[in-house]
Amino acid sequence: MIGGTATGNESFLRIDENGKTPKFQQIVNGVIAQIEAGIFKPGDRLPSINETSAEYYLARATVEKAYCNLLKSGHITSLYRKGFFISHGKIVKRVLFLTGAISETNRAIFKAVSEYLGKSYKVDIYAYEYQRDYLLDGLEKQAGNYHYFVLMPHHLGEICDLSDLLKKIPSDRLIFLDGSTATAPRNCASVRFGCGEHFRTILEANASAFRNYHTLNFVTTDNEYIPADWYSAFLEFTEAYNLNGQVLDDVREAPLKRGSAYLLVDDDDLITTIQDADRKGLKLGHELGIVAFSDASYKAVLGGGISVIKTDVAAIGRNLASIIAQNQKQTVRIPMQFIDRGSL
Repeated sequence: MIGGTATGNESFLRIDENGKTPKFQQIVNGVIAQIEAGIFKPGDRLPSINETSAEYYLARATVEKAYCNLLKSGHITSLYRKGFFISHGKIVKRVLFLTGAISETNRAIFKAVSEYLGKSYKVDIYAYEYQRDYLLDGLEKQAGNYHYFVLMPHHLGEICDLSDLLKKIPSDRLIFLDGSTATAPRNCASVRFGCGEHFRTILEANASAFRNYHTLNFVTTDNEYIPADWYSAFLEFTEAYNLNGQVLDDVREAPLKRGSAYLLVDDDDLITTIQDADRKGLKLGHELGIVAFSDASYKAVLGGGISVIKTDVAAIGRNLASIIAQNQKQTVRIPMQFIDRGSL
């Protein structure tokens, strides 16, 4: 049996003619909000495309686009010659990760949040290649297809105005995921991790071990996003503690020498450095210091155990899943951790 009608609700839609959110998206947001509030109930009939178009002075194509998005997301169903109805079945909510590039770190975060959210959510990932136009294109095509957007805004703040770029996404459906508090232009939820302040805290907590070496090398990589404030944190630390510190783009820029320590972001550089140290007979933790970033089971046994600076990916996934599932607007900060295995 078909339920009541949604047309009896006085506030079926509120269209902001001067708003920055596209009108089709305002329709989508309005319907979803009333479903979540319990105003629209399973089986309720929505006004037809023509009825909505006439009542709210909207182009028919605009209403049709909105209804198509609601059909895709599972919020509504259609019956031939009868119209559009609020779905009876449990809606699978969709989440889109927007990241500059796919890396081991964000792949692990993506997996963690997917597991915490469970089968009632479908999580996808989209790489915008650090290009503003690619992100705009993705948002234009996907704005109505997802309930939540998780943005890792790597480098975006450096090349464009984020507040203007993200106007297509309602703030209550946008979650920032990075280490900077400067990248969130609006009042939206965020999970902060890997900030320069946390990195510096780890370095200072292990200053006595770093002082055993005459040179401290921070070796970067193109395979992982490295926040700009990590560089300043590293250089400020080495200056404050009178250490000879240098930032390298490649581990091969500085030949392996006794009395040097290496902070290695890339795992390939880690393997290369351990192999080189073995060939030269340098003992890790005494004649040569190594610290890797991110953890893996093999790092506990590689070279006798590699010390690591890591972010708790499980904590990121758990908190991000909680924000999404409970529709919370909050900021959570996940500190970095140091696991000492004797290689420094």
